[in-house]
Amino acid sequence: MDDFIELIKTKPEIVVTILSGFLLPIVLVWLNNYYNLKSKSKEKELDKKFNADSEIKNQEKAVYASLSKILFDVQQLHVSLSGTCVDKDCINNAVEKFDKSVTKYHEEISNNMLYMSSKIIDEIYRFYSKISDLKITLKEFNDNKEFDMAHVSVYFYSSELAEILIEIQDRILKKRTELQIEFDKTAQEMMTYCCGRKPPKELYEKFMKLIKETKPDISDEQIALMEKRWKEQ
Repeated sequence: MDDFIELIKTKPEIVVTILSGFLLPIVLVWLNNYYNLKSKSKEKELDKKFNADSEIKNQEKAVYASLSKILFDVQQLHVSLSGTCVDKDCINNAVEKFDKSVTKYHEEISNNMLYMSSKIIDEIYRFYSKISDLKITLKEFNDNKEFDMAHVSVYFYSSELAEILIEIQDRILKKRTELQIEFDKTAQEMMTYCCGRKPPKELYEKFMKLIKETKPDISDEQIALMEKRWKEQ
C-alpha cells in the first residue's frame, strides 16, 4: 500500500490515466443518452404541435365548407321563390326543402367548433341567427299573403349571410401567415350578391315598407344597410 501511495506521489499521471479510462466512457454514454432523450422529447413536442395545428385546420375547413353549402342552399331557395308564388304552399314547400337540405350540415359544424376562436364562433352564431330571421320573415309574409315578398326577403338576407361568411374566411386566413393567399374581402362582390339581380324598385320599396311595419324593432343601421345593398348593386 505504501508503495502504491508512493507511486501516485511520484507519477500522478497514472491516476489521471486510470480515472479517464474508467470515467470517460461512462460520461460519454450519459451525455449521448441525455441528448437522445432531449431530441426525442423535442420531436414529440413538434409532432404534438403539428397534429394540433392540422386538427385546427381540418376543423376550420369543415366549418367553412358547411356554411358555404348552406349559402348555396339559400341561393336555391331564392330560385324556388322567384317564380310565380301565389299561395302559402309555395313558401312552405320551399322552406321545407331548404330545412331538409341544411339540417345535414348542423352536426358537421357543431362537431368542429372546439378549436374555433371566440370571434369566429360569434360569427357562426350570427350566421345562424340570420337564417332564423329569414325563416321568420318568410313565415310572416306567408301569413299575411304577401307572397311576392318571399324572394325579395331571401335576396336581402343572402347578402348579409354572404358578408358574414366572408368575414369568417378573412379571420381564418389571417391566422395562416405561412400561406401566400391573395384575399381581399372587399373584392367579393359576386359572393355578396349571390342571389343575382336585385329586385325591381317597386318590390324593393314595398319590402322596405312592410319590413318596418312587421319588425318595428329593426334598427336604423339595418335599414340603412339594406338600402345601401340595393343601391350599390
